[in-house]
Amino acid sequence: MRRKVLWIAEVGCLGLLLAVSGLAADKVIFRLNWIPSGEGDLAFSYVAQELGYYKEEDLEVTIQIGSGSADAVALVDAGRVDIALAGFESIAVARARGAKVVIVACFHVNSPYTIWTRADTGIESIRDLAGRTIGAPPGDAQRVAFPAIARATGLDPDSVQWVNIHPGAKIQSLAAKVVDATVHFFDQMYLYEQAIGKDNLRYFRWADYGVNPYGLMFVVHEDTLKTRPNVIQRFLQASFRGVRWMILHPREAIEIMQRYVPEVEIIPVTSMLEQSIKYMLFDNSIMQYGLGWIDPARIKASIDLVNTYYELPRKLSPEELYTTALLPHVTWPYPTEFENPNYWPLPYEFRY
Repeated sequence: MRRKVLWIAEVGCLGLLLAVSGLAADKVIFRLNWIPSGEGDLAFSYVAQELGYYKEEDLEVTIQIGSGSADAVALVDAGRVDIALAGFESIAVARARGAKVVIVACFHVNSPYTIWTRADTGIESIRDLAGRTIGAPPGDAQRVAFPAIARATGLDPDSVQWVNIHPGAKIQSLAAKVVDATVHFFDQMYLYEQAIGKDNLRYFRWADYGVNPYGLMFVVHEDTLKTRPNVIQRFLQASFRGVRWMILHPREAIEIMQRYVPEVEIIPVTSMLEQSIKYMLFDNSIMQYGLGWIDPARIKASIDLVNTYYELPRKLSPEELYTTALLPHVTWPYPTEFENPNYWPLPYEFRY
């Protein structure tokens, strides 16, 4: 009888321990691709944190400020972070070189890649870059994939001269006339206008010329995908709720991010976010399938670009690189949710 009582007591204690452990939130380390003061659309994660979206999904999320996509992917592969935001090419190249990483959602549905120049150079088209200098670091993703946009526009990619510059010196180098052009994300418009002058600034978005590889993506380790799929799904649910709120309230989203990252400047970073909402986060597939959707034809074209222009030990296939199985269905905001529905799909009339 005493044994039975002890057994019941032990079972009861075990049940209590399980119940208590069930109350503990799942911990997630989320790594950004870059610094929040340099990319306004990273505000979604701080919005999800501030408004309790992660908490509602029973998640305890630590947001790490990034230092580049390659670092973010390497940390995922090493198991030091659970989920990261990183550029498509960085993920694909790492996978081809042996990293056990998988894309689980899309963030930048349109490529942010842009060529920037000055009107005083006389460059009025991409073909006019022949014989000119372009500043970028040696491993810059746009520099590596430049032959794709060059051939699409009738430019011999070998006709340009690349100048090695620091990643943080692109705008300054163009403004100081050290180079004739540079390559950068399109959401940097405000900073280029401030440095070059609106009337003297010229730019060419890759997407406008039909070269539109995917941009930033959410990436996890294969093991995390196998052992914690529910955690990933809940994280994506909360994150895309943050994206949706950010789209509806751009300035307020940046103000929230500034509470966590004081060096964020409201005006320029809000401008970056507006650019991203209009040109990088939205396309028609989002309306049909929801935020985060990965289109099979688009990702195949993106992989083809990587297979063609990057030095890889092997060719990648779409099947190994991504899954949409864990995507939540979070929609782009509806017109009636905006203060002025006439501006839909934007929350208001952007300057650009």
